[in-house]
Amino acid sequence: MLNPQFLKIFLNLFLVYISWGTLYLFNKNTIAVFGPFLTCGFRTFTGGIGICLFLLLSKKFVLPSKKDIVQANWMGFFMVTVGAGFLSKGQESVLSSTAAMITASVPITMLISGWLLAGEPCPRKTQWAGLFFGFLGLAVIALSQNSENSTGHNSLIGIAWLFAATLGWIAGTLLTRRFPSNSKLSGIQNCAFLLIFGGIQTFLIGLAAGEGAEVKWQAVNAEILFSLAWLSLGGSVIAYSCYFWLLSHTTIAVTISYEYVVPVISLAVGYFIGSEPITLAMVLASAMTIGSVFFIIRQKLH
Repeated sequence: MLNPQFLKIFLNLFLVYISWGTLYLFNKNTIAVFGPFLTCGFRTFTGGIGICLFLLLSKKFVLPSKKDIVQANWMGFFMVTVGAGFLSKGQESVLSSTAAMITASVPITMLISGWLLAGEPCPRKTQWAGLFFGFLGLAVIALSQNSENSTGHNSLIGIAWLFAATLGWIAGTLLTRRFPSNSKLSGIQNCAFLLIFGGIQTFLIGLAAGEGAEVKWQAVNAEILFSLAWLSLGGSVIAYSCYFWLLSHTTIAVTISYEYVVPVISLAVGYFIGSEPITLAMVLASAMTIGSVFFIIRQKLH
């Protein structure tokens, strides 16, 4: 008989796989209409509000303290404004499947960030070798995008935005592990406030960048509305809730294992649904990046 805790971990991982594996294509479609920061701000804010409404109806909502609000704001900055907002911005000039492969470098940069920010030990020689091949894979992705895009410099800028997004996500994850909240709020409510305040920050950035005046209202149709709804439900409510549950119930190595699966799902979704091309360079870069991730954390799993 399977361990109930194992089943819970597997279920949460599966939901993260599906939610974030499909996010990239739906995000790509939606930001073309509403803009990257407005899209991200709306989907995370509405996702957080949705969780709070559920907690209110189930009578499990607790009034937050000032400390809870402060923590939600800075966590929202790292994991929503930077982690998700910068991702959306980068997707303006990068294929959704390529974006998924770049974020597959999270375990690589997690190793460096853990060493620099969270007091983790210095990477070993074999791990540095893995880092080299991982970043070489990212370089192949960048060069591939540059050769296929008529505005190649935008592709390189997109790569930079995406890489910055991974750093924000890693910083938020490591700070969550290093300084766990002693709040009386439940994990799901902390997640809701993170989404709400991070969403507000990101939405304001979008307005300040002039995205409000550039919304293509004439392009809004049933497909775009469905994409936006799934981004709020799957990409925000389900994915963030499951991710934070995993952070508090299993190891980081297990939690970030979704990064091995999400690029494969995104590649398939982009090819079969979004008609995005799959090139040999993308396959090689994917193998290099994902392969280096396994090589880097191999010792941590034993």
